[in-house]
Amino acid sequence: MGGNRIESLDNLQYGLYYGIVVQNKDPDNLDRIKVRLPWLDGGETDQSHWAQLLTPMEGKKFGWYTLPDIDDVVAVMFIAGDMSQPIIIGGIWSKADSSPEPNQDGANNFRGYRSRCGHRLIIDDSKKPKLVIADKTTKNMFGIGEFDKDGVGPNVCAPYKPPMSGTSGITFSTMEGKMEITCKNGKLSVEAKQNIKMNAKTTIDVKAGGDLSMEASSSAKLTSGSPSNFDGSTIEIA
Repeated sequence: MGGNRIESLDNLQYGLYYGIVVQNKDPDNLDRIKVRLPWLDGGETDQSHWAQLLTPMEGKKFGWYTLPDIDDVVAVMFIAGDMSQPIIIGGIWSKADSSPEPNQDGANNFRGYRSRCGHRLIIDDSKKPKLVIADKTTKNMFGIGEFDKDGVGPNVCAPYKPPMSGTSGITFSTMEGKMEITCKNGKLSVEAKQNIKMNAKTTIDVKAGGDLSMEASSSAKLTSGSPSNFDGSTIEIA
């Protein structure tokens, strides 16, 4: 019953074990890795068979892809105990490789993802909840939710907001360089139920390739603190 009898149990390992990543360049491009198993005889040098990664989701050309780096510690088990069929269950943090979120106050307010160089996706469940995407410098940031910060630890953040904004909403910010919003082949519309404000410390340029039209249903006001010029082949003010 159940197939041929196994002559040797030497290559059977049931349970869950520590492994250390030694290769992550799969020749078949299947995102597999090899590990060494330091608890075995020869485990300081011998390598496993190519191991598949258990992921939250996978499919044809879609899914979650995060290959561990060389020397990362992972948890490995073997299908039916067969050491020729290893499966990587996940990564393991340690004192040497600590978590990007230490949960210092025990409130468990922050979840998310941090890349190797420092880019972050932060899900903030504190009393000022928000979703934040930030680059490694934290100078370029996208935030949804409460702008003020709350909580304890390295992932506490307050997305930048202009002085005239409120306390919550959506913010795109860059602290250096420039920001571009482009709609190359379509129509870009900005609409607000109440007010739209534009503020610049130096200059605001508005340029139209054809006609420029500004219309107000009640009153219009154009103010300048110094002499101004209005140039055109014909200017009509009615």
